[in-house]
Amino acid sequence: MLPQNNIQDISVIDVSGDIDFREMIRIKNVIGGLIEKDLRAVDHINYLSIGVLLERLKLLRNLNGDLKLAGMSPFLRDIFKVVGMDRFFEDYTSLEDAIESFDDDWEGDGTSH
Repeated sequence: MLPQNNIQDISVIDVSGDIDFREMIRIKNVIGGLIEKDLRAVDHINYLSIGVLLERLKLLRNLNGDLKLAGMSPFLRDIFKVVGMDRFFEDYTSLEDAIESFDDDWEGDGTSH
């Protein structure tokens, strides 16, 4: 089971190591069970797995939720840019910044950010 905790009303899934497709399915299931994420310790992510995150992002936004990424390494951020996914995901330097962004701009009204 993936380590998970709650801060305020925000669920955080702690991910580390390599993310292959099998691991991404586990992440997808955890997110589905919650119907967000600290990426500082992630070394690599499979390009196809980013599509799974995008699918979950769309689902969450349709349900007035959101999925925000925090603490990505420059290498991981570059992967998101190369595949064009940086335009869909909000990326924050720290978990604290991501959590604060919910207070700053998220109204829970189903709008995309």
